[in-house]
Amino acid sequence: MNNTFRNIIAICIAVLPINLIMIWYRLTQTENFSTFDMTVYPLLFGGGTVLLILALNKYLIGDSFAETFNSREGKWYTDVLAGLGITVVYFVMFFVERTTIYQWIPSGGRPNEELINTMVDLANSPLLMVIWFGPVLWIGIAVFEELSRTFLLKCLWNLKESTNWHIVAIVLASALIGVVHLYQGTAGIISIGLKSIVVSFYFYKFRRLLPLIISHGLYDGLQLAMFVVQFRQ
Repeated sequence: MNNTFRNIIAICIAVLPINLIMIWYRLTQTENFSTFDMTVYPLLFGGGTVLLILALNKYLIGDSFAETFNSREGKWYTDVLAGLGITVVYFVMFFVERTTIYQWIPSGGRPNEELINTMVDLANSPLLMVIWFGPVLWIGIAVFEELSRTFLLKCLWNLKESTNWHIVAIVLASALIGVVHLYQGTAGIISIGLKSIVVSFYFYKFRRLLPLIISHGLYDGLQLAMFVVQFRQ
């Protein structure tokens, strides 16, 4: 089996199914996720996909973890600082987008009831809050999404040694990631897609996974924490 075919197979097994299923579900769903769903599904499917990606990377692609996700030299403290820096960039983009694309493309829909219900439950359950801000946020969301993003990018980049193709791959991967968040509306798709392009270019240049995980966890976690504080008042 040649290298190109192995990378395509890896994408088809580990990345496309879970993303396409989520897009299909969001397009056809008639009920919102419950708090139980929002807690268990990230751990079950996110954690399972993490293990699947690691196995495919080692046994199908034939690369080590470092070769795929940390191929350039770096220290843990520089990764932490980089993660903090990307978090700041995320929030700058967040506030800019609220005054631009979210004004130009109003959603016109209902508030995200499943998120609101989950935040209310978190505000009233210390145990649930620990679970959510611990393994759910960091493993089921941050590690899962960033490992999936970088694995998809690396597999696409392996198909062709061309800078132009690598840029196209970043755009394609970011478009897919944006569409998966279609429940946030058109503006949300664009917002997520733009953030994905930014962080994908970071990975393209520095090839370090930890900053992406840190920034993702902090960005989502701080926003969720603000929601929980509001509902506790």
